[in-house]
Amino acid sequence: MRESTKDLAPRSRCLEALDFRDGAVFEPTSGLFVARSGHRFSWSRGTSTLAGVNAVGGTYTAPATLPAYESANSQLGVNLGVNDTFRGNAAVGHLPQTLSGELLFVERGARVGTAGDTLWAIAGDDPTTGVRIFIDTTGTASGFYRITYHNGSTSVTATLASGQPTAGQLVRLRWLWSASGLTLRQSINSGAFTQATSGALALPSAYATGARTRIGRRGATQNPAPLTLLSYLLAPGTLTDTQFDEAY
Repeated sequence: MRESTKDLAPRSRCLEALDFRDGAVFEPTSGLFVARSGHRFSWSRGTSTLAGVNAVGGTYTAPATLPAYESANSQLGVNLGVNDTFRGNAAVGHLPQTLSGELLFVERGARVGTAGDTLWAIAGDDPTTGVRIFIDTTGTASGFYRITYHNGSTSVTATLASGQPTAGQLVRLRWLWSASGLTLRQSINSGAFTQATSGALALPSAYATGARTRIGRRGATQNPAPLTLLSYLLAPGTLTDTQFDEAY
């Protein structure tokens, strides 16, 4: 008997996890991606189409109603353009705590875009108020990726000072958020990690109202950034590289 994706319960050790390389079911009627982990993410592109690259290198145009699956660096991913909305299917279900995260993607020009273009965030629909944490770019050709935690009144930021991925390169970002501060690490094309850290700032008691995980933008519509998403995870505690590799 075929199992419905509606009956899949989260069975991941992560708070959130999605990996297109090992299967993620897309439900066109609901606009949901259901990961092997059981976690659900909503997607839409409004009325826009998006160019994609298939498994044998040919190009195609994904209609507005379907995600643009893409073969990137010999791995399956989903191309997210600036009109794509990709977010957790519900408000964040965990309290702020020490968190480790990873985003694996193919660079599509976000780093050299406008300062503030955002790869990942936990924020409300209005990302200018309340508690938020996000990874964005300092912008322009000399830009670097950075991570910021804002508690609603003050913020800390860790900005990379080396490593500037170019379009088509594989990028792995790993980060740690704790009361001791932020750490952002970046690997390009499976190379050695570069790292940046911030000062300390106490963790909040709660996220902003309605805060969700968002990939490729910071709020409901703000700060969009293009990327080809291969995998994402968010886990409690401080993960070592080995634990990152084993987590799902």
